[in-house]
Amino acid sequence: MPRHLSIAAKLLSLKERFKIREERGDDEPRELYDCTWRFAWFREVWVLTAANGAETVMRRRLLSWVPRWDVDSPLGAFTLCQRVFTLRRTLVVESGPFSGATFTGNFIDLSFKLEHQGQLLATAEGKWLTLRNRHGVQLLSDDPAVELLVAVLMARLMIDQARESQSSATGAGD
Repeated sequence: MPRHLSIAAKLLSLKERFKIREERGDDEPRELYDCTWRFAWFREVWVLTAANGAETVMRRRLLSWVPRWDVDSPLGAFTLCQRVFTLRRTLVVESGPFSGATFTGNFIDLSFKLEHQGQLLATAEGKWLTLRNRHGVQLLSDDPAVELLVAVLMARLMIDQARESQSSATGAGD
């Protein structure tokens, strides 16, 4: 049975904390992950803390032709690489247990899917007309490693979308 997660962040707010929760129907949502920004001199650093206290650290690479993030997690170390010459947002996992997994969005950046070795692991849908940047995620695997990978990818998506909305808002009056 698929599990449903939700993630939300304030619009036009890049350095805010956001949480990933499991939706359980009538019950109160259970918090799974907390994502926070940490100060660093040169590289942007975000930390995804699981409910059990395990930390996943995401660091943006400074000198790279394409946007890349180095991730240190309980799964091991891996890299997220963004494809740049596509019409749809696409992230590719390089190295680690999910090497070759792709996280692909649709043309308007509201619908996403995560695939690895031809198998669909998760889907995500953005919500229209909300005061927060909100996505609902459907996990199609019970593997905790897939849950963590989806959390990392969704956190990266939220960070990128916040950065893009912030830069478009500051450039609108110029």
